[in-house]
Formats: sequence, C-alpha cells, structure tokens
Amino acid sequence: MQSVLKLSPTSAPALKSPYIQIAKPKLLQEAGKLSSQEQAYGVELEELYHFIHQSISSALHEAKQQTDFNYWYSKDRNQRKVEEALSYIDEHFHEDFGLEQATDIMHCSSTYLNRLLKQYTGSTFYNLLTQKRIEHSKHLLAMDLQTVWEISSEVGYTNVHSFIRAFKRSVGVTPGHFRESCLVHSG
Repeated sequence: MQSVLKLSPTSAPALKSPYIQIAKPKLLQEAGKLSSQEQAYGVELEELYHFIHQSISSALHEAKQQTDFNYWYSKDRNQRKVEEALSYIDEHFHEDFGLEQATDIMHCSSTYLNRLLKQYTGSTFYNLLTQKRIEHSKHLLAMDLQTVWEISSEVGYTNVHSFIRAFKRSVGVTPGHFRESCLVHSG
C-alpha cells in the first residue's frame, strides 16, 4: 500500500502536510481495507491508487475545512476581544485606570490584549487610551470653559503634569498653547 503512494512524486509534499496528520488514522484504516480487498477480490493497482488518491484528497479537504473553521472562529473571538477593549476605553477613558484593570475585567492577560490590539489597530492599549483622552481634551480646551487642571482630571489623569506631557507628546504643543491657538482661530 505504501509503495503505491511512493510511486507518485507529487504525493510527497501532500503527505507531509499538517492536514494529513489529522486524517492519518482514517487513512490507515482505509488502507487496511483496500489491502484486504486487493487480496480477496484482485483489485487492480491502478484502481487502488485512484481510490487512495481520492480518499487522501477528501480527507485533506475535510481537515482543511475544520482548520479554516477553527481559524475563523478564533479570528471572530479575537475581533470581539478587540472591540470589547475599544468599547471599554470609550466608556472609561475619563477614569484613572490602566491596562491591568482593563484586562482583569476582560479576563485576559495584558500581553494577549496588547498583541491583539497591535494586530487589529496598529496601537497598544496605552496608546489608544492616551489618544482617546487627548482627543477629548482637545474639544474641552477649545470650548475654554475649564482650567487645564480640571480638564486633565476629567479625561482620567490624576496628575496634571502627566497630562501636559502626554498632550505635548501627542499634539506637539502644551494644552495652554493649543487653547490659545483655538481662541485665535475662532475669534
């Protein structure tokens, strides 16, 4: 039986496929049946080869479908986890929290969540949270109704100096200069 498979040079890569490992027990069972049929009924080698080829192709197709299903299911699960993280940031950016608190609530590790976020959004949790906080603070600064300290507190910073550093790193100017430029352009 194995000598039949070795006759075809194109079958070698397929036999090393990870899919074949999944189907191996079923293929060995079929090979045993065919071997006994060949002895009992005189099945010709060519027919045997085609039957084995068809069995392998069918088994590979089934294994690939199962693997594809598992891949898409896990992709959906990963995407749901990313959406959950983004939603959490949107709903809680004004609170003093970090990655560890979010992952505790989301029941996953910080490494896993950061890897998913980087893969799906191109940014880490910290960068997404900072971006959300800075964008909201820009709107508040442009309205000119609160002090920089009040705005920093409203967007989740407990330390105004940390807010100013993050704002300047993100926008290129301090919150005070940003507010002044908004007032000049609107007036």
